[in-house]
Amino acid sequence: MKPFYLIDINLKNVLIKLILILILLSTAYFLLPTSYSLLSTSAQTPAPDRINDIAKKLSCPTCSGINLADCRTQTCVQWREQIGDLAAQGYTDQEVLDYFAARYGDQVLQEPPRRGFALALWVLPVIALLVGAGWLGYILRRWARPQPAPATVAPPAPETPADADEYLRQVDRDLGG
Repeated sequence: MKPFYLIDINLKNVLIKLILILILLSTAYFLLPTSYSLLSTSAQTPAPDRINDIAKKLSCPTCSGINLADCRTQTCVQWREQIGDLAAQGYTDQEVLDYFAARYGDQVLQEPPRRGFALALWVLPVIALLVGAGWLGYILRRWARPQPAPATVAPPAPETPADADEYLRQVDRDLGG
């Protein structure tokens, strides 16, 4: 048998490659569970932007007219934490909104739902715009239509000189002349 250093070069290259592959696989074996746990915890933590996007669609329960993302009351802080918990559990944005609407009523939503009586809030403005546009079109068409010429009134018949003389005599009598 030949000593190790005299072995053919191809066999040395194969051994080196096998050793490198074993080192790589053993490193991957020990690092994979660590990286998987890091990925799974980071995937479950929702991004603050997502929490704010959902919070902008909800109204503050204590302040009127302020969305949840802009309000700094303790209740809103708790609600934002709850949004983060629900998002971490895998809820979609709409499911989180539905959760709050089911629990606290539709008044917590910034936009009224497009169902039931609240549907009128979406439909009536459109109807009002259409009616207003129709009325405006009618008025503009009436203004643009040529107006008929007014009927001419015949001038009064000229007075006869005899009537004028009688009138002047009456004026003279009334004035004492």
